[in-house]
Amino acid sequence: MHERGEVPLFRLEAADGHPRGTLDAWQRRDMLVALLHPGCGVCQALHRALQERAPGLRAEEAEVMAVVPQGRASEPAPPGALVDVEGRVSLALAEVLGGEGRLGVASRFGGLYAAVDIHSGTTQHVLDEALEWLDLVQRQCGECQAPLAWD
Repeated sequence: MHERGEVPLFRLEAADGHPRGTLDAWQRRDMLVALLHPGCGVCQALHRALQERAPGLRAEEAEVMAVVPQGRASEPAPPGALVDVEGRVSLALAEVLGGEGRLGVASRFGGLYAAVDIHSGTTQHVLDEALEWLDLVQRQCGECQAPLAWD
């Protein structure tokens, strides 16, 4: 089995003033981590779709978060996104995910299973692919990747 990367541990300020990030989900919930392009309509459409699904995913032990690097002042961050003012988290995520505009799927231990290009198809196609990966993550042991249950 090839070696997978790990999503970096971070906590950023959310628009509601409450900091959150992978540090809060680590060892508790599987993760969908999006690294969005600032001001990109395609990235924002995916972010909206993720926000709509977030309550259901939380009930299934998965945490959804979207990080957006600080854009120009005329480009406000989408509601609910975590703004990376300093850019350090965005750079670390880009290194692991393979660039901006990517949706990472990781286990509760931070092990990266997939990084889906947000621009690779329709929003629904990208979301479906990520959710298939999340299903795999949730069917495997987070420590050894052995299957827990197969339908």
